[in-house]
Amino acid sequence: MEFINFLLSKTFFKNLIAAIILTIFIIFGLKFYLDSYTHHNDYHLVPQLKGKSVEEAENILNERKMNLVVIDTLEYHPDYPKFAILEQNPRHGDKVKLGRKIYVKINSGKYSNIPFPNILGKTQRQAQNILSATGLKIGKISKRPYFAEVVLRAIHKKDTLKPGMKIPKNSRIDLIVGDGKTPVESEGNGNEQTNKTDKIDSQVQKTLEDVLGK
Repeated sequence: MEFINFLLSKTFFKNLIAAIILTIFIIFGLKFYLDSYTHHNDYHLVPQLKGKSVEEAENILNERKMNLVVIDTLEYHPDYPKFAILEQNPRHGDKVKLGRKIYVKINSGKYSNIPFPNILGKTQRQAQNILSATGLKIGKISKRPYFAEVVLRAIHKKDTLKPGMKIPKNSRIDLIVGDGKTPVESEGNGNEQTNKTDKIDSQVQKTLEDVLGK
C-alpha cells in the first residue's frame, strides 16, 4: 500500500520527470558529439586527379583534408605522362567526408616486355594479324626473292627476332617477305640444282618446310 502511495505521490512524478529530461539531454548530447566527431553532413567533392602527377594530386588533396593512396601501376598509356594518375576511387565529383582516402592507379613508366610471337613462315596477312593482336606494330615490309609469299625474317631495331624473344609492347616490327615469284629450283651448270633465294635462317627454312609438307 505504501509503494502504491509512493507511485502516486508528487515526489515520484518529480523524480520521473527529472529522469526523462536527463535522458533526453544525454541522448541529444551524444548525438551532437558523434555528429561533430564523424563530421556528419560535412561532405566535400572529390577533385579530378586523372592525368596529374602523384605530387600534384597530394597537394590538391591536402588542401581538402583528404589522403592519397597509390594501390597499383597500370599498363603504360602513351596518351598520359609517365606515372600520371589514370584511375581514382572515389571518382571525380563523389561526395566524401574529411580525411577520406582516395585510392589511385598510376601510369607505368614504359611498355612491358612481351614474347615475340612465331610469325616465321606465315603469310604477310597472317603475320600482321598476329602482331596486331599481340600489341605490336607493323613497320617496313621488304620483298625478297622466294618461291612462297611468307615471312622470312622479322626485325626490330636492326635485330633479327626469334620466337619467344622479349621485346617492348607497341614496338614496330619490320618484315622481310618472300615475293612468291622465284622458282623453287632451277638448273645449274651441271646436274646440280640450286635455289635462287637469299640465304635465310635455318629455323625459318624448317618452318617453311613444315608449312609446305616437305
